[in-house]
Amino acid sequence: MLSTSDESCELPDPSGKSSGMKYSRLTTQLANERTFLAWIRTGIALLAFGFVVEKAGTFLEAISAEVSEQQHNFVRYSGIAGIVLMLSGAFIIGTATVRFWYIDKAIRQGRCETSVVLDIIIAVAIIFIAFVFMAFLIFQSSVFN
Repeated sequence: MLSTSDESCELPDPSGKSSGMKYSRLTTQLANERTFLAWIRTGIALLAFGFVVEKAGTFLEAISAEVSEQQHNFVRYSGIAGIVLMLSGAFIIGTATVRFWYIDKAIRQGRCETSVVLDIIIAVAIIFIAFVFMAFLIFQSSVFN
């Protein structure tokens, strides 16, 4: 539960000196919660997009009278890509929950420190997934065949 007391947390200047700037704990906790909810929305979007990608191949196979080898590969890879996207969404939701808990604990203890490690891991994972999808699309594209 959020505390409505006027406890505040002094933020240090990047030079290491005290900046004198203070934020109330409630404001900081609410900002942490908004960030958490934004990560949750991102995870849900990836879950939904993964589901659509996974089902797209099945749909294309169902409407095709005759399935070529290239279309069969697309169906198989779209299933794998959809599952990877859904796993990524679940990973982001889990990571966001851990990050929210860690920052909330720090706020309650009066510390104003965060870690960018989880943010960097998520960014690198998303960049990797983007490159895999681009490679897949280039490989499947008729322009390059």
